[in-house]
Amino acid sequence: MHRALFVISIVALVGTTPVALQLSPSAKVYRSQYGELKTKAVSLLDRAKDSRPNNLALQEEGLAFAKLVHRLQEEAMRDNLDRTRRGQPSDKTLLLVAQACGALDFMLTAIDNYIDTGDRAFIQLAGRAMGLMDSTEQFF
Repeated sequence: MHRALFVISIVALVGTTPVALQLSPSAKVYRSQYGELKTKAVSLLDRAKDSRPNNLALQEEGLAFAKLVHRLQEEAMRDNLDRTRRGQPSDKTLLLVAQACGALDFMLTAIDNYIDTGDRAFIQLAGRAMGLMDSTEQFF
């Protein structure tokens, strides 16, 4: 008898769990957009290391990426807020994408500072930001 109740409880729990673990369509899109921006930022970092300081074109490219990252972060946060207003639970992936965007913005700022000054301390900071992004992505 206890075993039957246990099995029924597990079946009921498992039956509802996949719904909670599924990503919302917007979370999938935001996660994908974040991945693309991160790839471009890593490419910018590699090119900045190979370039001479004060490369205006790289700085302008970094600024454009930063604007996109800010917008993605804002939209992910807005979508999550809209979910809660509709009585739905927060979407963990939306929150993690917004969090990872903060680290990506930090990386882009460090790259810009390196391009501006040539000081390799900013390369180290960019590397630490990448580590933080990697840590955040483990929870996606």
